[in-house]
Amino acid sequence: MPSCTTRHRPRTPSRTPFASALLRWRNLRGYHDPEAWVRKVAFRRAIDHHRRNARRLRALLRLGPPPPLPPVGADHVDLVRALRKLPVAQREVLVLHHVAELAVEQVAAELGLPVGTVKSRLVRGRAALAHHLQVGVAAEDEESTNA
Repeated sequence: MPSCTTRHRPRTPSRTPFASALLRWRNLRGYHDPEAWVRKVAFRRAIDHHRRNARRLRALLRLGPPPPLPPVGADHVDLVRALRKLPVAQREVLVLHHVAELAVEQVAAELGLPVGTVKSRLVRGRAALAHHLQVGVAAEDEESTNA
């Protein structure tokens, strides 16, 4: 049965007190009670684990719950679907310019592109996006009339 210290992390030999003892055996074999050293290391690691979890919990409590997300409308879903159909180059300039509200010059600097390239990708991306959105609306109209 895995212990709570290894539930989220793979157990590796360097993580166990016994492996640590094996790595230090030249020094430990001269100790009067090497088993006491192993127990102490295991105990200290358990305390460290407990303290680490307590710090995480306190941090989460300080932060509080995440803010509620606004509901996602059908228009938003359609827009995301249409954006996914675009080439990445067009998608990234559209999102940076229209969603992140960056100026064309800022988008160019962010992506390391000439301003003219960003402008042409915006024009082509908007046209492709409009096409995909119109195709999606036409497909929905057909589905509603066939139902």
